[in-house]
Amino acid sequence: MKCIKVLIATAEKEIYRGKASMVIAPSVNGEVAIMPGHAPLLVLLKPGEIRIDCSLSSEDPCNECHVDYMIVLGGYLEVQSDSLTILADAVERETDIDEAQAQQAIKQAKQMLKSPNKEKVSRALLDLELAIAQLSLIRRNSKQSFLKPK
Repeated sequence: MKCIKVLIATAEKEIYRGKASMVIAPSVNGEVAIMPGHAPLLVLLKPGEIRIDCSLSSEDPCNECHVDYMIVLGGYLEVQSDSLTILADAVERETDIDEAQAQQAIKQAKQMLKSPNKEKVSRALLDLELAIAQLSLIRRNSKQSFLKPK
């Protein structure tokens, strides 16, 4: 199976390093799906979900495929010949997300959307996108764990 090297980092630390058969990320112009052999590309990311398919690691002797999800708050995605790098403003894994806090952020963003101040409305839209992505990730993974046989 062909793979692309993936690095996801913030200015403070490396978040993820591995290989993938596909990465899906939220660009400002819509979702982008990157697979091995993709043409060089540089895109601006918006808040949303990153999906890393079929990560292969040295710790996994069977090289079984799995999917990793995380939330990005914005940043840049760059594709080179055999690698994909995401330099993110911030990244959250599912375990870092507080569902109650995300729900509260949605309520606050809805209130801010009523403001005549364009900056507040713009910020509210970003906050709303982020909170929706967080809740979507939590709910999808809780459904998947519910459906898995024990």
